[in-house]
Amino acid sequence: MFHYSNIPASHIGSDQSRIPLRTHASAQQLLWLSSRRVDFWLASAGASAALLVAMLVILWHGDREIDALDLVLSELHLGATYHAVIQRRLWRRLPVDVLLVPLVIVIVTYALWLSGHAMLLTSIAMYAAVWHRGRQSFGVGHFYQRAVGGPVSRMHECLFRGAAYLPMAASALAYAHLAPTHYEGKPYFAPSISAEFVIVFGFAAALCVGTYLFYVLGRNLGAQTANAQQGQRIHPGEWWVVLAHAVAFGSSYILGASNAAFLFVLAVHHEVQYLHFTYAVSRQRVFSRRGSVEVARAAALRQSAEMQPTQPSEWRHAAAFSVWPVIGFVGMLAGGWFALPWLAPLGTGGLFCHYWLDGRIWTRRALHS
Repeated sequence: MFHYSNIPASHIGSDQSRIPLRTHASAQQLLWLSSRRVDFWLASAGASAALLVAMLVILWHGDREIDALDLVLSELHLGATYHAVIQRRLWRRLPVDVLLVPLVIVIVTYALWLSGHAMLLTSIAMYAAVWHRGRQSFGVGHFYQRAVGGPVSRMHECLFRGAAYLPMAASALAYAHLAPTHYEGKPYFAPSISAEFVIVFGFAAALCVGTYLFYVLGRNLGAQTANAQQGQRIHPGEWWVVLAHAVAFGSSYILGASNAAFLFVLAVHHEVQYLHFTYAVSRQRVFSRRGSVEVARAAALRQSAEMQPTQPSEWRHAAAFSVWPVIGFVGMLAGGWFALPWLAPLGTGGLFCHYWLDGRIWTRRALHS
């Protein structure tokens, strides 16, 4: 669903948010979503530690808090998508993608619900969620890759794609084999898969991730030699994301077959990563636009020096960004209070619309339009 890989590096980050990645010959500046430390904990490998801790908490204490956190973040997550659509007024330039297709999705969802195909809707939601979460990790990792000029070789590109997609597919197959009747407590259609096939596919996924990490280590160590050229090293943010992605899918979906709470852990990781990403994109868009206006104004008044460029308020932007996430959360609470039966398919349809929109609003065409 996600196509973050199409985002040019120039759309995110600033000179202040770049960090040096030094080789023996020179230092190069690499883009981050926010900063090296923040990205580590919110967008990439730091999340792996949080995932493992959350799983231990579930085993020891239960899942009520994790479930509640997932509920809150999921609605904020959806609201962040609507914020991106509103901020860039995408309905004017992409009316089919932003208005027509979501309307069709909601209509089809209602039609399936009313005709007694709730099990089919649950099945679609299950497989779409797996792809959606996997595609997000792939896209964020590809953002870091593009920030330093793209893959360093054809092998790098193939290993990166394999390390992103194989754990996603292997985890879905393992879940379907271990829990062939219910997904998050609801019946769904699971493929009939032998245990041997699941084991072989899981081994292939682990082998691909291990090979990718070994390749990255060798490439980055080799780039420290005296003859290393600029751009040869692989961005640490990329392999951080791959590592967190493998831990998330390799643990949460397999453990989730016996306890749905482990799926909530993966969902929380996914939602935090998405909120961090969307905020970084929104912040850069607003700050770069205001910065351009201020630079032009300062240049016009340079001789008199009556006016100095001012930095837009971080808190003001954070408040503006939170409007639509809060609206989405309040809407969810209102729907729960009224408990109207006809709202149930709307929630499912809204989720499908979210998956669709996140596959369209981060493309190069949408960002440049």
